[in-house]
Amino acid sequence: MNDLKTLRDVLVENLERNMMPFPVDKGICTGWTRDLPRSGETIIYTSCMYQLAPLFPIFNRFLPYLSALKSLTPLASKLKPSEAQLNRAYNVLRKISNALTAKGIKLAYLYDDEPYSGALLLELGFLDEFQEYAKKVYERFKERGVKRIITVDPHTHHALTRYSEFFSFDVEVVNYIELVEAKEGDGNVYTIHDSCLYSRFLNLRDKFREKIKVKLVEDEMVTGKDTSFCCGGPLAPVDFKASEEVAKARAKSLSKLSKNLLVQCPICYVTLSPHFEGEVKDVAEVIL
Repeated sequence: MNDLKTLRDVLVENLERNMMPFPVDKGICTGWTRDLPRSGETIIYTSCMYQLAPLFPIFNRFLPYLSALKSLTPLASKLKPSEAQLNRAYNVLRKISNALTAKGIKLAYLYDDEPYSGALLLELGFLDEFQEYAKKVYERFKERGVKRIITVDPHTHHALTRYSEFFSFDVEVVNYIELVEAKEGDGNVYTIHDSCLYSRFLNLRDKFREKIKVKLVEDEMVTGKDTSFCCGGPLAPVDFKASEEVAKARAKSLSKLSKNLLVQCPICYVTLSPHFEGEVKDVAEVIL
């Protein structure tokens, strides 16, 4: 219980300081583009999830020591994705942005003013803290005249859809997969790991399959809506070892279907990649 309290306090401290869960240089969040306007009614909202995702395993490994550290500030120099990790994240975001622009959507981006969604607070059960932080995020959107938000990952999309449970949230939220046109596949045969949030809570499972123009190998017991299971990533802040075991089991079952895996979530990517017997790609890397 004390560990969870410390984790809550550390997250709240960082979110209050710079609206990010970690003490990171926000330049890593914005480096993927300089072409989009800084204001507009419709924004692409990254919540820095693709950019930060490589840091989550590092963050989770240090959690047992948080009670002693009391802060993540001493780790700030270590909390930086590698150049390769950032380039991959940037490539995914550029593909999504370019596909949206190709549909005639006039996108803006908040750059350094883009806040984190607060998804970690929600998923760890810190609901009072989530409510207070979500109000601050909403205020920032309203101050900048945002009326429509296009999300790019399931955790952010889910967090925003939950805002209205706590206060009046009048900003439209739509996921990029609902708007883009997909290109023909690359000729490879893939299997797929669904985001639990997209599949079970956000009703986007069929939309992803509709847009994926590649050959998919599926097994109802492995990739079925009600029979597949989590990558293990969201469990890591509570029990890192259990998370790793879940990830290994999930990767093993998927590896039996194909040596090429599609994922829809940056957390799923960093969680499954070390254990999957083949190549893991984000859906956006293949269909856009």
